[in-house]
Parts: sequence; C-alpha cells; structure tokens
Amino acid sequence: MTAASVMSPSTATLPIGSQVPSATSSASTGTSGTLTEANFLTLLTTQLENQDPLNPQSPSDFAAELAQFSTASGVQTLNQTLGSGGGVQAAGLIGKSVAVSGNALVLGSGGSAQGAFSLSAAAKDVRVTITNAQGQLVNVIDLGAMGSGYQNFTWNGQNAGGAAQSAGTYSYSISATPASSAATVTATPYSVVPVTSVVMGGASGPMLDLGGGIAPVALSAVQQVF
Repeated sequence: MTAASVMSPSTATLPIGSQVPSATSSASTGTSGTLTEANFLTLLTTQLENQDPLNPQSPSDFAAELAQFSTASGVQTLNQTLGSGGGVQAAGLIGKSVAVSGNALVLGSGGSAQGAFSLSAAAKDVRVTITNAQGQLVNVIDLGAMGSGYQNFTWNGQNAGGAAQSAGTYSYSISATPASSAATVTATPYSVVPVTSVVMGGASGPMLDLGGGIAPVALSAVQQVF
C-alpha cells in the first residue's frame, strides 16, 4: 500500500457537519458521530503525515478546510450562547418592559407609565411622589394600604391638576407608613423600562439595551417582567 493510498487529499476533506466515517470515528471515540474539533485535527494530521510526496495537497486547500471548520465552530459557539447563556430568554424580552434597579418612570406617547417597588413589611399607607427632570413636583399618588413584597402601580401621566404631561423620563420616590407602630418599612423602587435590544457575548452574559435613557443591564439584573 502506498502512502497516497492510505489517505489522498480528496478523501481527507469532509464537508463540515457530515458524519465521520465509521473507521475514523471508531478510532477516536469508539462510536459513530458528527465531526468534532478533535476528529478534524486527527484527520488534518493524518493528511499531513500520509500525503503523496510527489503530489502534496495545496496549502490553499488546507486553508479552505480550516475556514470551513472555523465557520462551523462559530455557529456552534453562537448556539451555545443562545441556549445555555440565557440568550434565548433575553431575546424573548425584546418589546417587553422589565423592572430593574432605579427610580425612573418612563412616560410614553400612550400617556401612562408603570412603576414597581418592594416593601420590607406591610404598610397602612403608601404614597408615590413624582418629579420631572428639573426636580419639580408633578404629582403625588396615594396607593393606600399594601402588603410586603413586590408591588406595582400605574401613573396616568397627569399632574396634580389633571393636565397631561409630556412624554419623557420622570423620577419618583416611595414613602410607606408601617402597619404597626412597632415595625419599620423599607421601600425599594425599581425602574420599569422597555427592552429595545439584546447584546450577546458580554462578560456578564447577555446585556439588555433599555429605553428611557437607562443604561444597559445584565439579564440577571431583571427583577420582574411586565
């Protein structure tokens, strides 16, 4: 058997994603399977060792094989990012609103804004104070008695006199009166903002781009989805 008959350049080149011949697969994994990075490197090394010295494979052919495998590897990496890195979950949030750390109220063209907060204990009265970008008082909403945990509210986009306010980003604060004189209540506000896009591949995983001028946040920063 000549060196060329062991593995010629034509037989060593396999389409990416094709099934590895049983002989090769048995030698590397013991079972048949798709072409992996280890399989590819084994085939490439065998090509180099057993090519016909009188008719060696062109370096450009090797480069083409490497480019094909690199493309397939990139697609596999993207699939892993989408599947195991929370990418699919993050992409599903586009167009929805999420609660993240902050106290912004994003008033859209629809004339209303949503806010959220958490209470450390039950309160007999909860009030939301809304201010504009200049720090001027816009309105105060009395939510009444509320239990502990996550709560949310909707602002109708009007000031105390009933006049509609311009679309934009406002701020709010929460004041809560304890239901019991012996208790204390801590109110933690959250910004409820729309997710406009998702950026993959960050060090902290998928990053959510948010509307209302709010800085991007990691998927793990989401407290609630609306």
